Amino acid sequence: MLAAVRELNRLELAGETVRAALEALSAAAPDWVAQALDVGGWNRRYGRRIDACWRTRRDQLALDYGCDAVALLRAVYHPAAPSWLRQLPAVQTLRQITVQNYLITTDSRGTDVVKRREADKDGLPPGRIRLTSPYDLDARYGGKEDLRWTGYKLHISEVCQPPRPEDGAPRQGRRARPPVPNVITHVATTDATVPDVKLVEPVH
Repeated sequence: MLAAVRELNRLELAGETVRAALEALSAAAPDWVAQALDVGGWNRRYGRRIDACWRTRRDQLALDYGCDAVALLRAVYHPAAPSWLRQLPAVQTLRQITVQNYLITTDSRGTDVVKRREADKDGLPPGRIRLTSPYDLDARYGGKEDLRWTGYKLHISEVCQPPRPEDGAPRQGRRARPPVPNVITHVATTDATVPDVKLVEPVH
């Protein structure tokens, strides 16, 4: 089952999550945004939907999005900022996606360094908890054989009866008896990472 959101790669996810948080903050606290941020600069970067298909310098963009995410979170969590801003769902989503995709380390001079997580070096969260969109927090990346999608998985269980010997055999003066149809006995919707075998025991 496809989620009703645009499919994002990791670069687009990082930028679009910052944009979603900015939109929420601008709607909830426009005066605070005007005081705390360089609105003109942020508008140039996040004034429209993030789309990485035409962009170059992707590595630099990924770092820029990460630095912006950290800067925005620090502004929201600053003691002078209204405490209720931290409770906005878009801010909580920004915090979670930033933690899942970036590391904050310090260099030899004690300066904070924002670094994008690399799966083979720094590790990424398992698929069942890794967010894939700032707009649908339950959607996950899924895969089955050669299919790949973002969303959910629908598990359908049905009775499994062997065909009867008389099914399909012509009877004198009558048409052949139609085969007995299978009956759906259970339907479950899960996130896209749940393998079919995990539903066998709960269904039983």
